[in-house]
Amino acid sequence: MRNLALQGEIRHIVPHVSSFLDAHVAGTLSDPTSATSPGKIVAVIPNSATDFRHHVHVGGGSVGDDNDFQDNDGRNASERNEESCDDCRSNLPPANFVVTSDGIFYALDSNDRLVWLVDLEKVVMAANEDDDDEEAEGPEVTAVQEQASEILPRSKWFYASSFLYESSPEDDLLDNEANSADGMNADMGMDLNNQRGLHVTCLSHAGHIVSVSIDATNSLAKNGGIVEDGSECIGSFENGLESGGWSPDGEVLALVTFASEADDEAGAGDNLAKFNATNSYEEAKIPILMTMNTQYEILSEIRLDPCLVPTHDEPNNSPTKSINPNTISLCWRPDSSSLALSTMDAPLPTDRDSTILASTTPKQQQPKPHRRIRTFHRTTLQLLSLSKEEDGSGRDVPNLLPVTPTWAPAGCSHYVGAVQSSRPLIGGSGNSGKNNARSRPVSLQVAFMEPNGLRHRECKIHDTRLAGKNGEKEEVIGIAFNLEGDLLAVVSLLTPADSESSTQHKEYGKVQLYHRSNYHWYLKYELRFDDKVENEGVNTSGSVSVIKFSDEDPYRLMIALDRRGSTLPENALEWREYAFRWESSTIHYSQHTIVGKSPNSPNVLALSIDGKTLNFTPLDKAIVPPPMYAASLELPAPVIGITSRPCFQHEITGNNSDDSNNKPSHEEEMSRVELIVALADGSFALLKNGVGKSKESLTPGFSPPTLLTTFDLSTLVFSNKMEGGDISPEYLAFNGMKLRDMTIIDASEDSFTIIAASSPQGTRGRHHFHDNLVEIKISWASLENGERERLDLQISACVPLKGRVLRIVNWSDTALVTGARWSALIELADGMLLDYFSGGMVDCSKAGALLEPCPWLAGLYDAKIDTTSLTPSADVLGHDEPSKRLAFGLSSRYRLYCGERLLSSASTSFAVSLEHKFLSHITLGSRPQQRFLPLASLRDFDPFMGSDENEALDGYEARSVERGARLIAIFPMKPMCVIQMPRGNLESISPRALVLPYIMMKIDEGDYFTALDIMRRQRVDMNLIVDLDPFHFLEKGGAELFIGQIDKIDNINLFLSSLIDVDTTIWKYPIPSWRKKERRDGRRDETSKVNLVCTKMREVMIHAENKGITSSGKIVKEGHFLLPILSSYAKQNPPMLEEALALIKSNAPKNLGNQSKRKSVLLSESVQSSIQYLAFLADYELIFNTAIGMYDFDLAKAVARHSQMDPKVYLPMLKRWREMPDSMARYEVDVKLKRYESALRHLVAAGRDEDQTSNAEHISKCLKFIESQGLHKLGLELFANESEFLQSIMVSLGERLLTENRAEEALTVFLATSPKCIDGGKRAASACGDWRAYFACCAEGSDSADGDDSMTSISVKIAENISSRGGNMNEQRDCYASAARILLDYGKDVGYAVDMFISGHMYNEGRRISYLHKRTDLVKKCVDAAVSYANTCIEDLAERASSFEVASKRYYEVIKIRRQAIKEAEEAGIDPHLDDSASLFSMQSTASNSSLRSTASGSSVGSTRSVASVSTVISVGATSTFSFTGDVDTMKHKSKFNKIGRDKPKKKKKKKGPAARRMKPGSEEELKSLVDTLKFSIPNDPYLVAISETVTFLMQSGKSPLAKLLFQAYEDLSSAVTKEQKSRSEKDKQDIEERGRFAHIEGRIDEFAEHDCEKDVNELECKFLPESIRNIFSFLS
Repeated sequence: MRNLALQGEIRHIVPHVSSFLDAHVAGTLSDPTSATSPGKIVAVIPNSATDFRHHVHVGGGSVGDDNDFQDNDGRNASERNEESCDDCRSNLPPANFVVTSDGIFYALDSNDRLVWLVDLEKVVMAANEDDDDEEAEGPEVTAVQEQASEILPRSKWFYASSFLYESSPEDDLLDNEANSADGMNADMGMDLNNQRGLHVTCLSHAGHIVSVSIDATNSLAKNGGIVEDGSECIGSFENGLESGGWSPDGEVLALVTFASEADDEAGAGDNLAKFNATNSYEEAKIPILMTMNTQYEILSEIRLDPCLVPTHDEPNNSPTKSINPNTISLCWRPDSSSLALSTMDAPLPTDRDSTILASTTPKQQQPKPHRRIRTFHRTTLQLLSLSKEEDGSGRDVPNLLPVTPTWAPAGCSHYVGAVQSSRPLIGGSGNSGKNNARSRPVSLQVAFMEPNGLRHRECKIHDTRLAGKNGEKEEVIGIAFNLEGDLLAVVSLLTPADSESSTQHKEYGKVQLYHRSNYHWYLKYELRFDDKVENEGVNTSGSVSVIKFSDEDPYRLMIALDRRGSTLPENALEWREYAFRWESSTIHYSQHTIVGKSPNSPNVLALSIDGKTLNFTPLDKAIVPPPMYAASLELPAPVIGITSRPCFQHEITGNNSDDSNNKPSHEEEMSRVELIVALADGSFALLKNGVGKSKESLTPGFSPPTLLTTFDLSTLVFSNKMEGGDISPEYLAFNGMKLRDMTIIDASEDSFTIIAASSPQGTRGRHHFHDNLVEIKISWASLENGERERLDLQISACVPLKGRVLRIVNWSDTALVTGARWSALIELADGMLLDYFSGGMVDCSKAGALLEPCPWLAGLYDAKIDTTSLTPSADVLGHDEPSKRLAFGLSSRYRLYCGERLLSSASTSFAVSLEHKFLSHITLGSRPQQRFLPLASLRDFDPFMGSDENEALDGYEARSVERGARLIAIFPMKPMCVIQMPRGNLESISPRALVLPYIMMKIDEGDYFTALDIMRRQRVDMNLIVDLDPFHFLEKGGAELFIGQIDKIDNINLFLSSLIDVDTTIWKYPIPSWRKKERRDGRRDETSKVNLVCTKMREVMIHAENKGITSSGKIVKEGHFLLPILSSYAKQNPPMLEEALALIKSNAPKNLGNQSKRKSVLLSESVQSSIQYLAFLADYELIFNTAIGMYDFDLAKAVARHSQMDPKVYLPMLKRWREMPDSMARYEVDVKLKRYESALRHLVAAGRDEDQTSNAEHISKCLKFIESQGLHKLGLELFANESEFLQSIMVSLGERLLTENRAEEALTVFLATSPKCIDGGKRAASACGDWRAYFACCAEGSDSADGDDSMTSISVKIAENISSRGGNMNEQRDCYASAARILLDYGKDVGYAVDMFISGHMYNEGRRISYLHKRTDLVKKCVDAAVSYANTCIEDLAERASSFEVASKRYYEVIKIRRQAIKEAEEAGIDPHLDDSASLFSMQSTASNSSLRSTASGSSVGSTRSVASVSTVISVGATSTFSFTGDVDTMKHKSKFNKIGRDKPKKKKKKKGPAARRMKPGSEEELKSLVDTLKFSIPNDPYLVAISETVTFLMQSGKSPLAKLLFQAYEDLSSAVTKEQKSRSEKDKQDIEERGRFAHIEGRIDEFAEHDCEKDVNELECKFLPESIRNIFSFLS
């Protein structure tokens, strides 16, 4: 689908320096007139070795205007151009070098003015004179030499190429010594001995090799020396040179010469002499192939088989331009590893048959010569391959022509290409004759040979000769591949067949560019140099002498022209530079509109160029893979450009102010002109839409465009001038070959207004650095008979621009914005954007400039307009500025820009879709994707906003594609696009980025039919229909529209069955920020969505059935929506199966007609089908259980009929239930369905309905059922009036609560019974730890007084049980206080109670109790315990301070590592906290992970009695989960008597020890450990209270020093924590500031990454002791 487009053209004219040339080459020519008739160009070499010169690029930046530079006399180029330039010299450095076949070496500056020239013949003659001077000296000899030189003809030079010589340091030392010894050169500032720099090697057929040193020649020309002294004749071959060339790497020079006659006889014997004797018209020689290095030292040489040799007797100014049939040529492989040589091998007879063949065989039947292509190794010249057929027969490739072969690059498998004729030559080897092969009697092709020499495929050369000139003869004279191998250039020479036509039309050349895709060669472009204006009598036609692709840019082409036979001899030598670009696709969106209505679906028509054939493929109807196509159109000449008619805003709305009264009919719109096609012959073709059925179309429903007419701009302009039109003569040069980037800026039914870029004509001595912009109006009129009269042409404006045009495009929103009409977007070569308005008005574009030139361009005139609206925007015809403009460009380096913003660093192609509101592009790289950038985000992008606000620039729902794929088209009215694979195949895809917004748009518009159809095809969750706007769907008629538009019941069922209670716009299909709408219902409860939608849909369907018509007017019958209604019942949560079954039963037919009356209506076909559908939504067993749960056993039987249930099971069961009483039957049904509450009700009802022989038996049965199913609440309700049975239920409830470990509730229930259950209450109180209730129950339930010993033992057990409970410090203090109270009140054990107070660190209370009971010994015990605890606390606080300091320093290092990890993880798009071993993003710390655990331990303090050990250090309480046995079998004890788990394979135990617990430095695990250590080092509130009370108690007990030590230890910890926190905060702040400074220097923003734990750590501090304590020690200090 790719087409080649001309991007730029530069024309160069070699200055006509006849007078200077005559004086320069005087005495070297045998014919004085030959100086005024120069030879053809053989090479054009850019001066790539100099950096200071002005570079001239095709389509690139200009040197300046033509008047920017001045000569020494103060006049600019335009002034000097009016005078003769014969003696004009430029002072600028050379930019290009031109070598002609007569041996003239031109050095031209960037303005194509002569800097200096070298006569290669003089260099050769000077070298010969130096050689003769060495052999003989004297004036006589010199005179003889001069006389002999005057009659010598000039050599024919055929090759010139450059190489850059780099010298070694040793060479530099020798050069310096030589320059110091040469005084003259030192004085002149020249260095003739220095071999560094650019050198140009020139070869002639006479055998001369001349090397021109550019640096040396520049120095000589600058200082007024003889420029020929900067050149050197390397040597001359006695037998001449036939071919030669440097390798692509510039290291090896290959030459082809011939052996001497003596060598010929020695090499080929008498056969060669006999052949030459019998063939007077052809001569055979033995060629010699040799290679040289950059020092021109021979590396290797070989003798080849004898071959025919061409003659070079024609003078340099001879008009003959054909190729000699015996030409010997060579070409190098692009990697310089080998070379290919093409020769015409001579058919030498054998010694035995030579006499017989010469005497008896006619000349026409003698063995004919055969052309072969051989490949040789670069170094050894070893023969690698010989051209052969691929069929394995060993035959030579026949009918190869003498065109220099070309070697394709690696992208084409290194094929060797050679021109081949379809049949052999007839009539000799001359250039005349009707059957000459180069006249193409049948056909020509470029045959390709693989590196092994076997022929492999071919490229057919198109015959594109002009119609009516079949007598023209066409000869292929050259072929060449470009750097990428995707373009093959074929050069041809066309000459008139008879002398009569030759007087009117001279020979001319053409260049065809072929491209291979999907194994087919397309002719993509053709350049013709038949530049003639017959009405003016001027003929500037020329042939192609040299063609060469650039070594840097694969799509830049240099073509040298030979115009020596034209009527303008001063422009005889010209070369042109062409730049091409690939258009990823040429798509025409033909939008047929009806006035007053919305536009119809556009036709997406792809056009592909293949020579004269224009191929059409309607992508919206069929994806036809290339090279196939749906239809084609044959045109008079090859197609070189296609311009499609855009859709303008006035055509859609019908508001055409220019012609409002003459609105076109629909038929006229269907047949209007849509395309302008530029042809290679300079003419244009108008194509109109096809109407009706076409026999040429292979796709049904597609009518391809047809040819309306063709016209030639130059002819029309001239005819208008002859009729009296006032037209400037400079317009006469406009034709299809010179106009490019044609763009239609306005269109009507009978006219087009186009603009195009045109390169100015070449002028000798003056180079143009700008292009002209032309506006042309083409109109035609319709006659009564339906024919078209001749076209009318009007050139409205011709504007010279300030640079070269790179691209002209229409605004992409011409169909939506009125101001886009009569306007276009122009890009210059430097990336500058211009806005063009009709009438020749050019202004800087408001879209800004691109960062680099972008050959692929698109623009939006008004980016803020709603693309779904047909309301015209502000009219800018009066140049009112629009609100916002955008420009998108893709550079030749595949960078995608939006203005000055880089969107992608590597993309193959892009497209702007206003209908989908996306900019789509395909990326390059290892993971290529098709990405979609919202136009709204690009429009609202603010570089000063944060990354969160500009997040949409990352794209939306990218899709992976094949590497190298290109975007062809995006369908405007479908969520579909077409991409082309690298091999050429087409694929139609529907990316999620197009599908989802398109579906959302359709839902917003209320087009549920289209939305549901696409969702069903693309497998999109149908919940989006509701989730996008629930309020509209449920409350504003969305459900009614849905039911009215969807005809298929299955689609409604599919929608209902896909509903889920989740908002898909949150997690699955997030609504893009650029199209979010305000939700009117807020954030609803998603758990009720399915029920709400099902209820609403059911209501709408039932209402439609009742009315008999839907909201859309569709007639429906009763039961039409039966299945969707069943779906709505089954989908609800919980499923409403009872209602569904009831609906099925109610819709059952009232009678069965002729069927048996005994048959139930539930067994009818309609009911059974409904049941089967319901079973599709729910399980049969569930439906059966629902049916029996309705106690409708007939319906249950109907459900079970088609299920997998066993009739032997369900039929007896249903029969038994029918025979049972209703209550008992329902009881059993409820038990089966596990509806136990209903079962209990029916069981109670059954006992009341029937006369029970024993009421106790019924009550016992009910109680057992209540206890087994836990129905105590219902039982209390049902037996509320039966007090005896009620008390049993209450006790049963208490026992159940007690078994469920709900002791507090059980205690209340036991004591709430009447009478109270004291035993249960005591057990419940003991289980819940309520000692007060326990002792109350003991007192209330004791019939006889228990002994004191019994109460004491009970109280001790309860106290010990309470004190052994775990928990935090506050809970432990409460437990110890309760235990002490029990021991005092019921155990009468004062000592044990004081021990409990001591264990809880309640020393004041212990002292009070001791004094109360007059136990002074216990007072001392309290003081000793406080002293011991104080000492422990002092050690612990000191350890905490040390641990905090060590952990804080390590924390500072680790937190920096984790911050960096978070930053890099965010850049990589992963979770930074997933790393639980070490940092994945930064260097790991080498510091050891020291253990920072507290070593403080508490001492056990207690009485002589057994008391649970309690730590004296406040720590986090923990409960043990260890158990000897468990409920799980695998946890039980395993022995030989217990086989559980004994035979299972044992798992390998993990290693335990330090290695298992080691943490990797810098990891999240280490950071967590450090944070825990820091937090543990800060005393908590219970610890602070214990310390405060201990300090107070010690002060009151006379232990002031110890109390002061404890106080000071706490203050030291607080100071250490404060100091360390402050120090770490200051260092952290300094690090942040330093990173910010470095980031500012580097020009980036340093974003601070904060860890989640930092806030908690920074807030750590020790709380103050009570103020009273601090005040006391302030007095005592």
